Amino acid sequence: MKESFKNRFSKWFDIVTYGDKAKYIRFIIWLFIDSFVASIPSGVMMVAIYLLLAPIMTDTAVYEQKPLWILVGILLVQTLLYALVRRKTYLDICVGHSEAQQNEKIRFGDKLKALPMGFYATHDAGSISTLLVRDYEEIENLSSSMVSNITVIGLRLLAALIVMSIFNVKMTLAMFIVIPLAIPFAIISYKQLTVSSGDLLKIQQDTASTVLEYTGGISTLQAYDRAGNAFSALRDNFAKLRDDSKRQEKAGGAVSMYGRAILFLGISIVMGVGGWLLAKGEITPFFYIMCLLAALQVYEPILQMFVFIISMARTNQCVKKLIDLKEEAPLPVQSPARTTADSEISFHDVHFSYDGNEEVLKGVSFEIPEKSFVALVGASGSGKTTITRLLARFWDVSSGQISIGGVPITSMTQEHLLSKISMVFQEVYLFQDTIEGNIRLGKPNAMHEEVVAAAKAAACHDFIMTLPDGYDTMVGEGGSTLSGGEKQRVSIARAILSDAPIVFLDEATASLDPENEVLIQKAIDELVKNKTVLVIAHRLQSVMNADAILVLEDGKILEQGTHEELLKNGKKYAALWNNQQTAGNWKLA
Repeated sequence: MKESFKNRFSKWFDIVTYGDKAKYIRFIIWLFIDSFVASIPSGVMMVAIYLLLAPIMTDTAVYEQKPLWILVGILLVQTLLYALVRRKTYLDICVGHSEAQQNEKIRFGDKLKALPMGFYATHDAGSISTLLVRDYEEIENLSSSMVSNITVIGLRLLAALIVMSIFNVKMTLAMFIVIPLAIPFAIISYKQLTVSSGDLLKIQQDTASTVLEYTGGISTLQAYDRAGNAFSALRDNFAKLRDDSKRQEKAGGAVSMYGRAILFLGISIVMGVGGWLLAKGEITPFFYIMCLLAALQVYEPILQMFVFIISMARTNQCVKKLIDLKEEAPLPVQSPARTTADSEISFHDVHFSYDGNEEVLKGVSFEIPEKSFVALVGASGSGKTTITRLLARFWDVSSGQISIGGVPITSMTQEHLLSKISMVFQEVYLFQDTIEGNIRLGKPNAMHEEVVAAAKAAACHDFIMTLPDGYDTMVGEGGSTLSGGEKQRVSIARAILSDAPIVFLDEATASLDPENEVLIQKAIDELVKNKTVLVIAHRLQSVMNADAILVLEDGKILEQGTHEELLKNGKKYAALWNNQQTAGNWKLA
Protein backbone atom coordinates (compact mmCIF):
# COMPACT_ATOMS: atom_id res chain seq x y z
CA MET A 1 0.00 0.00 0.00
CA LYS A 2 1.42 3.35 -1.09
CA GLU A 3 2.08 5.75 1.77
CA SER A 4 0.14 9.02 1.67
CA PHE A 5 1.91 12.28 0.90
CA LYS A 6 0.88 13.61 4.33
CA ASN A 7 2.64 10.75 6.14
CA ARG A 8 5.73 11.02 3.93
CA PHE A 9 5.96 14.76 4.51
CA SER A 10 5.45 14.33 8.26
CA LYS A 11 8.36 11.86 8.44
CA TRP A 12 10.51 14.10 6.24
CA PHE A 13 9.75 17.19 8.35
CA ASP A 14 10.44 15.24 11.55
CA ILE A 15 13.96 14.40 10.32
CA VAL A 16 14.62 17.94 9.08
CA THR A 17 13.48 19.50 12.37
CA TYR A 18 15.33 16.95 14.53
CA GLY A 19 12.06 15.90 16.11
CA ASP A 20 11.22 19.39 17.48
CA LYS A 21 8.79 20.92 14.95
CA ALA A 22 7.55 23.73 17.21
CA LYS A 23 11.07 24.95 17.90
CA TYR A 24 11.91 24.84 14.19
CA ILE A 25 8.83 26.87 13.26
CA ARG A 26 9.87 29.50 15.82
CA PHE A 27 13.31 29.50 14.21
CA ILE A 28 11.76 30.20 10.76
CA ILE A 29 9.62 33.00 12.20
CA TRP A 30 12.67 34.68 13.68
CA LEU A 31 14.54 34.18 10.40
CA PHE A 32 11.68 35.89 8.55
CA ILE A 33 11.75 38.79 11.03
CA ASP A 34 15.51 38.97 10.50
CA SER A 35 15.01 39.07 6.72
CA PHE A 36 12.30 41.72 7.02
CA VAL A 37 14.42 43.97 9.24
CA ALA A 38 17.38 43.49 6.88
CA SER A 39 15.24 44.67 3.93
CA ILE A 40 14.21 47.95 5.60
CA PRO A 41 17.22 49.87 4.16
CA SER A 42 16.06 48.97 0.63
CA GLY A 43 12.63 50.51 1.34
CA VAL A 44 14.23 53.55 2.92
CA MET A 45 16.46 54.03 -0.14
CA MET A 46 13.40 53.92 -2.42
CA VAL A 47 11.69 56.61 -0.33
CA ALA A 48 14.87 58.67 -0.37
CA ILE A 49 15.07 58.41 -4.16
CA TYR A 50 11.46 59.57 -4.38
CA LEU A 51 12.21 62.55 -2.14
CA LEU A 52 15.16 63.46 -4.35
CA LEU A 53 13.23 63.03 -7.62
CA ALA A 54 10.00 64.73 -6.44
CA PRO A 55 11.28 68.31 -6.90
CA ILE A 56 12.39 67.47 -10.45
CA MET A 57 9.06 65.85 -11.32
CA THR A 58 7.10 68.82 -9.90
CA ASP A 59 9.41 71.49 -11.34
CA THR A 60 10.34 72.79 -7.91
CA ALA A 61 13.88 73.15 -6.66
CA VAL A 62 12.96 72.87 -2.97
CA TYR A 63 14.38 69.88 -1.14
CA GLU A 64 12.83 69.09 2.22
CA GLN A 65 15.60 67.99 4.58
CA LYS A 66 13.31 66.96 7.45
CA PRO A 67 11.98 63.80 5.69
CA LEU A 68 15.55 62.79 4.87
CA TRP A 69 16.57 63.15 8.53
CA ILE A 70 13.57 61.03 9.49
CA LEU A 71 14.85 58.34 7.10
CA VAL A 72 18.29 58.58 8.69
CA GLY A 73 16.65 58.06 12.09
CA ILE A 74 14.76 55.03 10.74
CA LEU A 75 18.06 53.54 9.51
CA LEU A 76 19.68 54.09 12.92
CA VAL A 77 16.76 52.35 14.65
CA GLN A 78 16.93 49.59 12.03
CA THR A 79 20.63 49.09 12.76
CA LEU A 80 19.97 48.58 16.47
CA LEU A 81 16.92 46.40 15.81
CA TYR A 82 18.84 44.31 13.28
CA ALA A 83 21.67 43.72 15.77
CA LEU A 84 19.17 42.43 18.36
CA VAL A 85 17.22 40.25 15.92
CA ARG A 86 20.37 38.97 14.24
CA ARG A 87 21.78 37.97 17.61
CA LYS A 88 18.65 35.94 18.31
CA THR A 89 18.70 34.17 14.92
CA TYR A 90 22.47 33.60 15.15
CA LEU A 91 22.13 31.95 18.54
CA ASP A 92 19.24 29.83 17.24
CA ILE A 93 21.37 28.61 14.33
CA CYS A 94 24.70 28.17 16.11
CA VAL A 95 23.49 27.05 19.52
CA GLY A 96 19.87 25.94 19.48
CA HIS A 97 20.07 24.24 16.08
CA SER A 98 23.37 22.50 16.88
CA GLU A 99 22.05 21.34 20.24
CA ALA A 100 18.93 19.90 18.60
CA GLN A 101 21.13 18.11 16.06
CA GLN A 102 23.35 16.71 18.81
CA ASN A 103 20.32 15.44 20.76
CA GLU A 104 18.97 13.78 17.62
CA LYS A 105 22.33 12.07 16.96
CA ILE A 106 22.29 10.76 20.53
CA ARG A 107 18.77 9.43 19.95
CA PHE A 108 19.99 7.66 16.83
CA GLY A 109 22.89 6.24 18.85
CA ASP A 110 20.38 4.87 21.36
CA LYS A 111 18.41 3.49 18.44
CA LEU A 112 21.48 1.64 17.14
CA LYS A 113 21.97 0.08 20.58
CA ALA A 114 18.43 -1.30 20.54
CA LEU A 115 18.62 -2.88 17.07
CA PRO A 116 19.16 -6.63 16.68
CA MET A 117 22.51 -7.85 15.37
CA GLY A 118 20.76 -8.86 12.16
CA PHE A 119 20.74 -5.14 11.25
CA TYR A 120 24.54 -5.01 11.41
CA ALA A 121 24.80 -8.15 9.30
CA THR A 122 23.33 -6.15 6.39
CA HIS A 123 24.89 -2.74 7.18
CA ASP A 124 28.67 -2.50 7.28
CA ALA A 125 30.72 0.07 9.20
CA GLY A 126 31.15 2.23 6.09
CA SER A 127 27.42 2.62 5.46
CA ILE A 128 26.62 3.41 9.11
CA SER A 129 29.48 5.91 9.52
CA THR A 130 28.54 7.59 6.22
CA LEU A 131 24.94 7.82 7.38
CA LEU A 132 25.66 9.39 10.75
CA VAL A 133 28.50 11.70 9.64
CA ARG A 134 28.37 12.80 6.00
CA ASP A 135 24.64 12.31 5.45
CA TYR A 136 23.88 14.23 8.62
CA GLU A 137 25.96 17.14 7.34
CA GLU A 138 23.72 17.24 4.27
CA ILE A 139 20.63 17.25 6.47
CA GLU A 140 22.12 19.99 8.61
CA ASN A 141 22.45 22.14 5.47
CA LEU A 142 18.89 21.27 4.49
CA SER A 143 17.55 22.10 7.93
CA SER A 144 19.53 25.23 8.77
CA SER A 145 19.56 26.91 5.36
CA MET A 146 17.57 25.31 2.55
CA VAL A 147 14.14 24.78 4.12
CA SER A 148 14.25 27.91 6.25
CA ASN A 149 15.51 30.14 3.42
CA ILE A 150 13.04 28.71 0.91
CA THR A 151 10.26 29.49 3.39
CA VAL A 152 11.52 33.03 4.03
CA ILE A 153 12.02 33.74 0.31
CA GLY A 154 8.54 32.42 -0.43
CA LEU A 155 6.99 34.66 2.24
CA ARG A 156 8.90 37.70 0.97
CA LEU A 157 7.82 37.07 -2.61
CA LEU A 158 4.22 36.71 -1.51
CA ALA A 159 4.45 40.01 0.35
CA ALA A 160 6.04 41.70 -2.69
CA LEU A 161 3.33 40.29 -4.96
CA ILE A 162 0.55 41.64 -2.74
CA VAL A 163 2.11 45.10 -2.28
CA MET A 164 2.90 45.60 -5.97
CA SER A 165 -0.56 44.39 -7.02
CA ILE A 166 -2.06 47.19 -4.97
CA PHE A 167 -0.21 49.79 -7.08
CA ASN A 168 -0.33 48.21 -10.57
CA VAL A 169 -1.42 44.72 -11.59
CA LYS A 170 0.12 44.89 -15.08
CA MET A 171 3.61 45.68 -13.78
CA THR A 172 3.22 42.96 -11.17
CA LEU A 173 2.39 40.42 -13.89
CA ALA A 174 5.31 41.63 -15.99
CA MET A 175 7.67 41.05 -13.09
CA PHE A 176 6.37 37.66 -11.98
CA ILE A 177 5.38 36.08 -15.33
CA VAL A 178 8.85 34.63 -15.95
CA ILE A 179 8.80 32.64 -12.69
CA PRO A 180 6.39 29.93 -13.97
CA LEU A 181 8.52 29.70 -17.15
CA ALA A 182 11.60 28.83 -15.06
CA ILE A 183 9.84 26.26 -12.87
CA PRO A 184 9.89 23.41 -15.47
CA PHE A 185 13.69 23.54 -15.54
CA ALA A 186 13.75 23.16 -11.76
CA ILE A 187 11.38 20.18 -11.94
CA ILE A 188 13.40 18.46 -14.68
CA SER A 189 16.67 18.94 -12.80
CA TYR A 190 15.06 17.77 -9.55
CA LYS A 191 13.88 14.52 -11.14
CA GLN A 192 17.24 13.86 -12.78
CA LEU A 193 19.11 14.63 -9.59
CA THR A 194 16.84 12.36 -7.56
CA VAL A 195 18.02 9.41 -9.66
CA SER A 196 21.68 10.42 -9.90
CA SER A 197 21.83 11.33 -6.20
CA GLY A 198 20.79 7.80 -5.23
CA ASP A 199 23.60 6.39 -7.38
CA LEU A 200 26.09 8.90 -6.01
CA LEU A 201 25.22 8.18 -2.38
CA LYS A 202 25.57 4.45 -2.99
CA ILE A 203 29.03 4.76 -4.52
CA GLN A 204 30.08 7.14 -1.73
CA GLN A 205 28.96 4.53 0.77
CA ASP A 206 30.69 1.71 -1.12
CA THR A 207 33.89 3.75 -1.35
CA ALA A 208 33.87 4.46 2.38
CA SER A 209 33.41 0.74 3.08
CA THR A 210 36.21 -0.19 0.67
CA VAL A 211 38.58 2.32 2.26
CA LEU A 212 37.85 0.92 5.73
CA GLU A 213 38.31 -2.64 4.49
CA TYR A 214 41.55 -1.81 2.67
CA THR A 215 43.14 0.05 5.58
CA GLY A 216 41.95 -2.53 8.11
CA GLY A 217 43.36 -5.46 6.11
CA ILE A 218 46.51 -3.81 4.76
CA SER A 219 48.85 -6.06 6.77
CA THR A 220 47.19 -9.21 5.39
CA LEU A 221 47.22 -7.81 1.85
CA GLN A 222 50.90 -6.96 2.08
CA ALA A 223 51.74 -10.36 3.55
CA TYR A 224 50.25 -12.02 0.46
CA ASP A 225 51.52 -9.32 -1.93
CA ARG A 226 47.95 -8.42 -2.86
CA ALA A 227 47.92 -4.77 -1.77
CA GLY A 228 48.13 -3.57 -5.38
CA ASN A 229 45.26 -5.79 -6.51
CA ALA A 230 43.04 -4.60 -3.67
CA PHE A 231 43.92 -0.98 -4.41
CA SER A 232 42.78 -1.39 -8.00
CA ALA A 233 39.26 -2.10 -6.67
CA LEU A 234 39.51 1.03 -4.54
CA ARG A 235 40.73 3.00 -7.56
CA ASP A 236 37.75 1.76 -9.57
CA ASN A 237 35.43 2.97 -6.82
CA PHE A 238 37.06 6.40 -6.87
CA ALA A 239 36.69 6.54 -10.66
CA LYS A 240 32.99 5.69 -10.44
CA LEU A 241 32.59 8.27 -7.66
CA ARG A 242 34.13 10.88 -9.98
CA ASP A 243 31.88 9.94 -12.90
CA ASP A 244 28.70 9.94 -10.78
CA SER A 245 29.64 13.33 -9.30
CA LYS A 246 30.12 14.79 -12.79
CA ARG A 247 26.79 13.34 -13.93
CA GLN A 248 25.04 14.93 -10.96
CA GLU A 249 26.54 18.32 -11.72
CA LYS A 250 25.33 18.06 -15.31
CA ALA A 251 21.84 17.15 -14.13
CA GLY A 252 21.61 20.42 -12.21
CA GLY A 253 22.91 22.48 -15.12
CA ALA A 254 19.47 23.20 -16.57
CA VAL A 255 18.49 25.41 -13.67
CA SER A 256 21.87 27.08 -13.26
CA MET A 257 21.99 28.07 -16.97
CA TYR A 258 18.53 28.17 -18.57
CA GLY A 259 16.70 29.07 -15.37
CA ARG A 260 19.03 32.02 -14.75
CA ALA A 261 18.67 33.17 -18.36
CA ILE A 262 14.85 33.14 -18.14
CA LEU A 263 14.84 35.01 -14.85
CA PHE A 264 17.17 37.67 -16.23
CA LEU A 265 14.85 37.93 -19.23
CA GLY A 266 12.29 39.17 -16.73
CA ILE A 267 14.28 42.37 -16.24
CA SER A 268 13.90 43.12 -19.94
CA ILE A 269 10.18 42.38 -19.74
CA VAL A 270 9.76 44.70 -16.74
CA MET A 271 11.70 47.41 -18.53
CA GLY A 272 9.68 47.05 -21.77
CA VAL A 273 6.25 46.80 -20.16
CA GLY A 274 7.11 49.62 -17.77
CA GLY A 275 8.16 51.88 -20.65
CA TRP A 276 4.92 51.11 -22.47
CA LEU A 277 2.81 51.84 -19.38
CA LEU A 278 4.81 54.98 -18.68
CA ALA A 279 4.14 56.24 -22.23
CA LYS A 280 0.44 55.59 -21.73
CA GLY A 281 0.52 57.49 -18.45
CA GLU A 282 -0.60 54.49 -16.36
CA ILE A 283 2.43 54.67 -14.07
CA THR A 284 4.69 57.45 -12.84
CA PRO A 285 8.43 57.66 -13.61
CA PHE A 286 9.12 57.08 -9.92
CA PHE A 287 7.08 53.85 -9.85
CA TYR A 288 8.84 52.75 -13.04
CA ILE A 289 12.25 53.23 -11.43
CA MET A 290 11.11 51.45 -8.28
CA CYS A 291 9.94 48.44 -10.32
CA LEU A 292 13.32 48.21 -12.09
CA LEU A 293 15.11 48.24 -8.73
CA ALA A 294 12.64 45.76 -7.25
CA ALA A 295 13.12 43.33 -10.15
CA LEU A 296 16.79 42.94 -9.29
CA GLN A 297 15.87 42.09 -5.70
CA VAL A 298 13.07 39.68 -6.69
CA TYR A 299 14.84 37.49 -9.25
CA GLU A 300 18.04 36.79 -7.37
CA PRO A 301 16.25 35.21 -4.33
CA ILE A 302 14.10 33.19 -6.75
CA LEU A 303 17.19 31.81 -8.44
CA GLN A 304 18.64 31.00 -5.03
CA MET A 305 15.40 29.26 -4.08
CA PHE A 306 15.57 27.14 -7.25
CA VAL A 307 19.15 26.16 -6.41
CA PHE A 308 17.99 25.15 -2.92
CA ILE A 309 15.20 23.04 -4.40
CA ILE A 310 17.66 21.24 -6.67
CA SER A 311 20.03 20.64 -3.74
CA MET A 312 17.14 19.09 -1.85
CA ALA A 313 17.03 16.27 -4.42
CA ARG A 314 20.32 14.92 -3.13
CA THR A 315 19.66 15.75 0.50
CA ASN A 316 16.30 14.01 0.40
CA GLN A 317 18.11 10.75 -0.33
CA CYS A 318 19.96 11.22 2.98
CA VAL A 319 16.67 11.98 4.73
CA LYS A 320 15.16 8.79 3.33
CA LYS A 321 18.04 6.72 4.72
CA LEU A 322 17.56 8.23 8.17
CA ILE A 323 13.81 7.62 7.99
CA ASP A 324 14.55 3.97 7.14
CA LEU A 325 16.90 3.76 10.14
CA LYS A 326 14.32 5.38 12.41
CA GLU A 327 11.72 2.83 11.30
CA GLU A 328 13.98 -0.17 11.92
CA ALA A 329 12.21 -2.32 14.49
CA PRO A 330 14.15 -2.56 17.78
CA LEU A 331 14.13 -5.62 19.95
CA PRO A 332 10.74 -5.39 21.69
CA VAL A 333 10.41 -5.43 25.49
CA GLN A 334 7.26 -7.07 26.72
CA SER A 335 5.42 -4.82 29.14
CA PRO A 336 5.92 -4.53 31.98
CA ALA A 337 9.73 -4.67 31.96
CA ARG A 338 10.96 -6.91 34.75
CA THR A 339 14.22 -7.36 36.62
CA THR A 340 15.76 -10.16 38.61
CA ALA A 341 18.69 -10.54 40.98
CA ASP A 342 19.09 -14.26 40.28
CA SER A 343 21.37 -15.63 37.59
CA GLU A 344 20.17 -19.15 36.77
CA ILE A 345 19.70 -19.63 33.03
CA SER A 346 16.94 -21.55 31.27
CA PHE A 347 16.44 -22.42 27.58
CA HIS A 348 13.07 -23.96 26.78
CA ASP A 349 12.45 -25.49 23.33
CA VAL A 350 14.41 -22.72 21.57
CA HIS A 351 14.33 -22.61 17.77
CA PHE A 352 16.27 -20.01 15.79
CA SER A 353 17.25 -19.18 12.23
CA TYR A 354 19.07 -16.21 10.73
CA ASP A 355 16.75 -14.16 8.49
CA GLY A 356 14.34 -17.05 8.00
CA ASN A 357 16.97 -19.39 6.59
CA GLU A 358 17.69 -22.94 7.75
CA GLU A 359 17.34 -23.39 11.51
CA VAL A 360 20.55 -23.06 13.50
CA LEU A 361 18.97 -24.19 16.79
CA LYS A 362 16.30 -26.90 16.77
CA GLY A 363 14.39 -27.24 20.01
CA VAL A 364 17.26 -26.61 22.45
CA SER A 365 16.38 -26.96 26.15
CA PHE A 366 18.67 -26.89 29.19
CA GLU A 367 19.06 -25.40 32.69
CA ILE A 368 22.16 -23.75 34.17
CA PRO A 369 21.86 -23.38 37.97
CA GLU A 370 23.09 -20.18 39.59
CA LYS A 371 26.88 -20.05 40.22
CA SER A 372 27.55 -23.19 38.19
CA PHE A 373 30.08 -23.80 35.44
CA VAL A 374 28.66 -25.16 32.17
CA ALA A 375 30.51 -25.77 28.90
CA LEU A 376 29.22 -25.91 25.33
CA VAL A 377 31.19 -28.21 23.02
CA GLY A 378 30.72 -29.39 19.47
CA ALA A 379 31.93 -28.90 15.92
CA SER A 380 31.95 -25.50 14.22
CA GLY A 381 28.44 -24.53 13.13
CA SER A 382 26.75 -26.69 15.76
CA GLY A 383 25.12 -23.63 17.44
CA LYS A 384 27.42 -22.90 20.40
CA THR A 385 28.03 -19.23 19.67
CA THR A 386 24.40 -18.73 18.66
CA ILE A 387 23.29 -19.83 22.14
CA THR A 388 25.41 -17.16 23.83
CA ARG A 389 24.30 -14.48 21.36
CA LEU A 390 20.65 -15.33 21.97
CA LEU A 391 21.17 -15.23 25.72
CA ALA A 392 22.60 -11.70 25.35
CA ARG A 393 19.61 -11.01 23.08
CA PHE A 394 21.59 -9.91 20.07
CA TRP A 395 18.74 -11.61 18.23
CA ASP A 396 15.32 -12.86 19.32
CA VAL A 397 14.47 -16.55 19.16
CA SER A 398 12.16 -17.80 16.42
CA SER A 399 10.20 -19.75 19.04
CA GLY A 400 10.66 -20.98 22.58
CA GLN A 401 11.82 -18.99 25.59
CA ILE A 402 15.04 -17.95 27.33
CA SER A 403 14.90 -16.91 30.99
CA ILE A 404 17.29 -15.60 33.62
CA GLY A 405 16.24 -16.02 37.22
CA GLY A 406 12.85 -17.22 36.01
CA VAL A 407 12.20 -13.98 34.09
CA PRO A 408 11.99 -14.13 30.27
CA ILE A 409 14.75 -11.98 28.79
CA THR A 410 12.12 -10.42 26.49
CA SER A 411 10.63 -8.86 29.63
CA MET A 412 13.91 -7.17 30.56
CA THR A 413 15.24 -3.89 29.25
CA GLN A 414 18.43 -4.28 27.22
CA GLU A 415 20.34 -2.29 29.83
CA HIS A 416 19.24 -4.58 32.68
CA LEU A 417 19.91 -7.74 30.69
CA LEU A 418 23.42 -6.73 29.62
CA SER A 419 24.24 -5.48 33.12
CA LYS A 420 23.94 -9.12 34.22
CA ILE A 421 26.38 -10.43 31.59
CA SER A 422 30.14 -10.13 31.02
CA MET A 423 31.55 -11.47 27.76
CA VAL A 424 35.14 -12.43 26.94
CA PHE A 425 35.67 -13.41 23.32
CA GLN A 426 38.52 -15.16 21.59
CA GLU A 427 38.81 -12.21 19.19
CA VAL A 428 39.18 -9.12 21.40
CA TYR A 429 38.30 -5.63 20.19
CA LEU A 430 39.70 -2.62 22.02
CA PHE A 431 38.67 0.92 21.20
CA GLN A 432 41.02 3.72 20.18
CA ASP A 433 41.27 5.01 23.71
CA THR A 434 43.52 4.71 26.74
CA ILE A 435 43.96 1.37 28.43
CA GLU A 436 42.08 2.73 31.43
CA GLY A 437 39.26 3.89 29.16
CA ASN A 438 38.98 0.42 27.64
CA ILE A 439 38.89 -1.25 31.06
CA ARG A 440 36.42 1.31 32.41
CA LEU A 441 34.01 0.29 29.65
CA GLY A 442 32.94 -2.45 32.08
CA LYS A 443 31.92 0.17 34.66
CA PRO A 444 31.94 3.75 33.32
CA ASN A 445 31.76 5.43 36.74
CA ALA A 446 34.56 3.34 38.28
CA MET A 447 37.30 5.08 40.27
CA HIS A 448 40.90 4.76 39.13
CA GLU A 449 41.64 2.52 42.09
CA GLU A 450 38.90 0.10 40.98
CA VAL A 451 40.38 -0.01 37.48
CA VAL A 452 43.81 -0.81 38.88
CA ALA A 453 42.38 -3.52 41.14
CA ALA A 454 40.63 -5.13 38.15
CA ALA A 455 43.84 -4.93 36.11
CA LYS A 456 45.81 -6.61 38.89
CA ALA A 457 43.22 -9.38 39.16
CA ALA A 458 43.47 -9.87 35.38
CA ALA A 459 47.29 -10.09 35.54
CA CYS A 460 47.79 -7.06 33.30
CA HIS A 461 48.84 -4.36 35.78
CA ASP A 462 52.55 -5.18 35.43
CA PHE A 463 52.72 -4.88 31.64
CA ILE A 464 50.56 -1.71 31.74
CA MET A 465 53.08 -0.04 34.07
CA THR A 466 55.89 -0.73 31.58
CA LEU A 467 54.10 1.27 28.87
CA PRO A 468 55.14 4.91 28.24
CA ASP A 469 52.01 6.47 29.79
CA GLY A 470 50.85 3.61 31.97
CA TYR A 471 47.06 3.47 32.16
CA ASP A 472 46.86 6.59 29.97
CA THR A 473 48.57 4.84 27.04
CA MET A 474 46.53 4.89 23.83
CA VAL A 475 46.05 1.38 22.45
CA GLY A 476 45.18 2.26 18.85
CA GLU A 477 42.10 1.20 16.91
CA GLY A 478 41.22 -2.41 17.68
CA GLY A 479 44.05 -2.55 20.22
CA SER A 480 46.66 -2.61 17.44
CA THR A 481 49.53 -1.56 19.71
CA LEU A 482 49.09 -4.53 22.08
CA SER A 483 49.81 -8.22 21.66
CA GLY A 484 47.04 -10.81 21.57
CA GLY A 485 47.68 -11.90 25.15
CA GLU A 486 47.78 -8.31 26.41
CA LYS A 487 44.50 -7.47 24.69
CA GLN A 488 42.90 -10.58 26.13
CA ARG A 489 43.94 -9.67 29.67
CA VAL A 490 42.63 -6.11 29.25
CA SER A 491 39.28 -7.52 28.12
CA ILE A 492 39.19 -9.80 31.18
CA ALA A 493 39.99 -6.80 33.41
CA ARG A 494 37.03 -5.07 31.80
CA ALA A 495 34.80 -8.05 32.62
CA ILE A 496 36.11 -8.25 36.20
CA LEU A 497 35.36 -4.56 36.68
CA SER A 498 31.76 -4.98 35.48
CA ASP A 499 31.25 -7.69 38.13
CA ALA A 500 28.25 -9.15 36.29
CA PRO A 501 26.75 -12.35 37.78
CA ILE A 502 26.87 -14.22 34.44
CA VAL A 503 30.08 -14.72 32.45
CA PHE A 504 30.45 -15.91 28.83
CA LEU A 505 33.85 -17.24 27.78
CA ASP A 506 34.43 -17.99 24.10
CA GLU A 507 37.61 -20.11 24.32
CA ALA A 508 39.60 -17.16 25.60
CA THR A 509 42.92 -19.05 25.64
CA ALA A 510 42.64 -20.99 22.37
CA SER A 511 45.14 -19.02 20.30
CA LEU A 512 47.66 -17.99 22.96
CA ASP A 513 51.19 -19.09 23.71
CA PRO A 514 51.75 -21.19 26.88
CA GLU A 515 53.06 -18.25 28.95
CA ASN A 516 50.11 -16.02 28.18
CA GLU A 517 47.73 -18.94 28.59
CA VAL A 518 48.87 -19.47 32.16
CA LEU A 519 48.44 -15.77 32.98
CA ILE A 520 45.03 -15.56 31.35
CA GLN A 521 43.82 -18.75 33.00
CA LYS A 522 44.67 -17.21 36.37
CA ALA A 523 42.77 -14.06 35.34
CA ILE A 524 39.78 -16.15 34.29
CA ASP A 525 39.82 -18.00 37.61
CA GLU A 526 39.54 -14.61 39.31
CA LEU A 527 36.78 -13.50 36.93
CA VAL A 528 34.48 -16.50 37.43
CA LYS A 529 34.51 -16.64 41.23
CA ASN A 530 30.93 -16.96 42.50
CA LYS A 531 29.55 -16.45 38.98
CA THR A 532 27.27 -18.38 36.64
CA VAL A 533 29.70 -19.34 33.90
CA LEU A 534 28.95 -20.44 30.33
CA VAL A 535 32.00 -21.46 28.30
CA ILE A 536 32.36 -22.26 24.60
CA ALA A 537 35.11 -24.85 24.56
CA HIS A 538 37.15 -26.22 21.69
CA ARG A 539 39.85 -27.86 23.83
CA LEU A 540 38.04 -30.29 26.06
CA GLN A 541 40.85 -30.41 28.62
CA SER A 542 39.95 -26.84 29.62
CA VAL A 543 36.42 -27.87 30.74
CA MET A 544 37.06 -31.22 32.41
CA ASN A 545 35.99 -29.74 35.76
CA ALA A 546 32.74 -28.20 34.48
CA ASP A 547 29.57 -28.91 36.45
CA ALA A 548 27.94 -29.88 33.16
CA ILE A 549 28.99 -30.20 29.54
CA LEU A 550 26.45 -29.79 26.73
CA VAL A 551 27.39 -31.51 23.47
CA LEU A 552 25.83 -29.89 20.41
CA GLU A 553 25.52 -31.13 16.86
CA ASP A 554 23.50 -29.66 14.01
CA GLY A 555 21.64 -27.28 16.36
CA LYS A 556 20.58 -29.94 18.87
CA ILE A 557 21.87 -31.13 22.24
CA LEU A 558 23.03 -34.71 21.71
CA GLU A 559 24.09 -35.37 25.30
CA GLN A 560 24.91 -33.60 28.54
CA GLY A 561 26.63 -34.49 31.79
CA THR A 562 29.97 -34.25 33.56
CA HIS A 563 33.24 -35.12 31.86
CA GLU A 564 33.35 -38.56 33.49
CA GLU A 565 29.71 -39.32 32.71
CA LEU A 566 30.09 -38.41 29.05
CA LEU A 567 33.24 -40.51 28.67
CA LYS A 568 31.40 -43.51 30.13
CA ASN A 569 28.55 -43.01 27.66
CA GLY A 570 31.03 -43.56 24.85
CA LYS A 571 29.13 -41.34 22.37
CA LYS A 572 29.94 -38.05 20.63
CA TYR A 573 31.84 -36.43 23.51
CA ALA A 574 33.98 -39.51 24.04
CA ALA A 575 34.80 -39.53 20.32
CA LEU A 576 35.78 -35.85 20.44
CA TRP A 577 37.94 -36.48 23.52
CA ASN A 578 39.72 -39.39 21.93
CA ASN A 579 40.36 -37.45 18.72
CA GLN A 580 41.89 -34.55 20.65
CA GLN A 581 44.07 -36.90 22.68
CA THR A 582 45.33 -38.52 19.50
CA ALA A 583 45.94 -35.13 17.88
CA GLY A 584 47.86 -34.00 20.95
CA ASN A 585 50.41 -36.76 20.39
CA TRP A 586 50.94 -35.83 16.75
CA LYS A 587 54.48 -34.77 15.77
CA LEU A 588 56.03 -33.35 12.63
CA ALA A 589 58.19 -36.05 11.02
